Amino acid sequence: MDPLIFVAVIPVLVSLYGVMKRKRFFFLLGYFLFSLIVIPDQLSTYLSEDGSALNLALALIWLLQAIIAFPNKLNYDGSKVFRSFAIKTFISLALINVFAVVLTQTDDSIDEGTRAAAGLFHATLVLFPVIATYLMLSNKIPVGTND
Repeated sequence: MDPLIFVAVIPVLVSLYGVMKRKRFFFLLGYFLFSLIVIPDQLSTYLSEDGSALNLALALIWLLQAIIAFPNKLNYDGSKVFRSFAIKTFISLALINVFAVVLTQTDDSIDEGTRAAAGLFHATLVLFPVIATYLMLSNKIPVGTND
């Protein structure tokens, strides 16, 4: 099993904390940290003798996730613009990780233990934005100020 799997638990738990406490900063921080695990791993594989264009593509996809999820301290202010942006962000994060679930389950180069763990982590990272989207659409995320 790939040792990075054990490190990947930390960002997933950070995002879980963000969902449970309804703290956008921690929710996004987990996704950002997860990207910082995937990007160097895929780039180093791409640059090795065994690398392929798929590894470069994966690094770029998770670079997009890092950009989308870059945490900031903006609070949900109840505006339609912020709400629309947040929902687009959540859907983007979910789709990136749906792709990862499919990829981890179909890539024969991944060993069985890593496949199961990575599939579970990415499935969890699909679920969190779905929950956040539900909370946003049902007005269950507290309105804050950006002081």
